[in-house]
Amino acid sequence: MKTYRRLLAYVRPYWPRMLLLSLTITLFASLSGVSLTLIPPFLRVILERDAPAPQTVVETKEGLPLPAFVEEARLALKSSFEGWMYAGDADERLARFIWLLIALMIAKNVFGYVQTYFTEYLEQRVLFRIRKDVYAHILDLPLSYFDRERAGHLISKVTNDVAMLRGAVIGVAASVLRNALMTFLALAILLTVSWRLTLLVFAIVPLNVLLINWVGKKLKRRSRRAQEGMADMTANLEETIAGVRVVKAFDTRSHEQERFSRHSKRHMMHYIKMQMYGALSAPTSELLGTVSFAVVLWYGGQRVIDGGLPAENLVMFVAAMLFVVSPLKNLSRLATLVQQATASAQRVFELLDVAKEPAGDPGRTAAFEREIRFEQVSFEYVVGETVLRDVSFTAHKGEVVAIVGSSGAGKTTMVDLIPRFYLPTAGRITIDDVDTRALSLASLRGLMGIVTQETILFNDSIYNNIAYGSPHATKEAVERAARAANAHDFVTSFPDGYSTVVGDRGAQLSGGQRQRIAIARAILRDPAILIFDEATSALDSESERLVQEAMERLFAGRTTFVIAHRLSTIRHADKILVLERGRLSEHGTHSELMTKHGIYHRLYQLQFGHASA
Repeated sequence: MKTYRRLLAYVRPYWPRMLLLSLTITLFASLSGVSLTLIPPFLRVILERDAPAPQTVVETKEGLPLPAFVEEARLALKSSFEGWMYAGDADERLARFIWLLIALMIAKNVFGYVQTYFTEYLEQRVLFRIRKDVYAHILDLPLSYFDRERAGHLISKVTNDVAMLRGAVIGVAASVLRNALMTFLALAILLTVSWRLTLLVFAIVPLNVLLINWVGKKLKRRSRRAQEGMADMTANLEETIAGVRVVKAFDTRSHEQERFSRHSKRHMMHYIKMQMYGALSAPTSELLGTVSFAVVLWYGGQRVIDGGLPAENLVMFVAAMLFVVSPLKNLSRLATLVQQATASAQRVFELLDVAKEPAGDPGRTAAFEREIRFEQVSFEYVVGETVLRDVSFTAHKGEVVAIVGSSGAGKTTMVDLIPRFYLPTAGRITIDDVDTRALSLASLRGLMGIVTQETILFNDSIYNNIAYGSPHATKEAVERAARAANAHDFVTSFPDGYSTVVGDRGAQLSGGQRQRIAIARAILRDPAILIFDEATSALDSESERLVQEAMERLFAGRTTFVIAHRLSTIRHADKILVLERGRLSEHGTHSELMTKHGIYHRLYQLQFGHASA
């Protein structure tokens, strides 16, 4: 119930439209109920040539007695209606009845259409708000969450789970109101005609409620498992598509097909069981309704034969009873829908309840004038497994700081701490003596430009990829950035130039071209602090030369942290930090480190086979 209350919170901003929806539902249900009361007048109009006695429903002791003022109002209304309905000859009466029926049906269907419009509109608005909140929350989550959560699971929650909420809030509320009103009106007619028959009909209802409740609990559990199976299947599909080159290269098609089939089968089995439980509610309700119907026909027929109940009243009672079956069945189905939606809502709210990355003090704007300092910084992804240990150094404004070390030494982790992708486990990082944790996150990252080793491009035009993060940049500024990154020539060689769509993750470009687009993006941003995970080792000589030239232009006048894979590219760095097993083992310039004959000297020898500087 707590989960469902959270869902209902998304409806509050639309309460004026909800009131209009409630009004149209009330009018629709009322007109549906009024149509039942036309059965006795119709029978009298067609069966009696002479004007019927002014009494539509024969008064008997079968009906439930009403309060005096209600009874007076009912009789006055009935008298007025009968005076109008039964005036004139038989043909006039029949024509008048037909036109009344047509008018009622037109009005009823107009209100039915309006309620459908409002229901669909409000449902989609609510789903839009939920999707927007979920997506915004995902963007605010810390990187550590993405390290442990599969992308496919997140995609499934934003798409499949949110889609399962359709109809669970507005639709359920509208359906409850509509079907409850229709049930109430039918029940009022039943009680007015014969309270004894009504008791016989509803004696079976508690059994129905208990059975539907049992089915609902089973359904909720199966629905959650089915959604989890869908998430696993989506994650598997996303991984396979992302790594399709590896799948083809290693010829693991059969393995991936088997893995996908396993996830798909698991989802299928849970979904089938979910549908089986869901399908129990409708036939059960119908069977119980048939039993009630048979009892009514038996007892009511006896009352008509004995003269205690007019035949037209029994016909109206049976019609009202059949009329109430549909809304009761709909209400029983709502339990199924609510249980399914609650299972999906729990998964969505579990995601929304994940803590966001700390945003810092909005009033503390980051400013960089002097230095960035690491003070005894340690970091652990998993408690007890240290990745960085007691790292301390100072990077002055305008310096190029290179970071080298063997694979797994902690190089990328160290630079990820600067923009606060992660928070240090111990120690602190300061900019101009201010702890970065105290600064506004937006202003901190606004100081920085980041070029990652795995170049991230979006399935958009080259122009938009360069301008990403700089929405107000002019066309001239974008072209200047592209020229500085040695990208302009190859961009203009394409038929569509800067409008060329790069494909998923930049698949239409070569590695060197992707890297130069990423460098152009960073140049356009004009950051004070640059973090560059150099990735020229996989490029051919010409691409490496062009990228290297672009890097040198990018570094100019900026404080740069560059993770160096080719040591030849950092010979002129102001400071070189050598990491070994998470510790800062050496630091200095290229010449200083070469004379120490330490780790850096050994790494340089391994790459170039000599020790000369």
